[in-house]
Amino acid sequence: MADPVDGLFQDWRGLGGAVLVAGRDPDPPVRPPEVVIAESTAQCRASSRLTWVVLDWLLRHVEKVDVQTLLQRTRERGDLSVLGVLADAANQRRPHPTFERIVRTCAPNPTLEVFFHRVAQSPLAARLAREHALDLFRRWNYLSSELCYLGDEPGYTADHGPSSTATLVLDGSSST
Repeated sequence: MADPVDGLFQDWRGLGGAVLVAGRDPDPPVRPPEVVIAESTAQCRASSRLTWVVLDWLLRHVEKVDVQTLLQRTRERGDLSVLGVLADAANQRRPHPTFERIVRTCAPNPTLEVFFHRVAQSPLAARLAREHALDLFRRWNYLSSELCYLGDEPGYTADHGPSSTATLVLDGSSST
């Protein structure tokens, strides 16, 4: 079975997300953003790159999101606490009533834990995440010292996402 994160990167490419994918489908089917966001919330903790792509898309396309549909789809196939993190981070960067509504509706994770699975697997990285956890993640009962807005990355152009000097690719590596 294919990696679900790879499929989500294809979906984000189809929605105009700031990601380039290797071996991409020339005409990927475009699914509703609410479904792709919801399914992404179930995978964000396994992929920081996916997290930052979703966050970037939300910042640039919040007006396209139907909040009721998003919340319903996330209840069915995603993680509302992760959606809360994403909306809170987006609202921190670009305040918007849609983000505020999502934040008010979502509940924190039931237990305090390291946000990214790869960090949780490393004793040193987990300790550093605990010691330097950002307040934004703590509000959602997560520990993470990482927060990346793609617009702040070198080589990123606000109108077009990643430029040719810095791109996210399907296999998760950075290319220049």
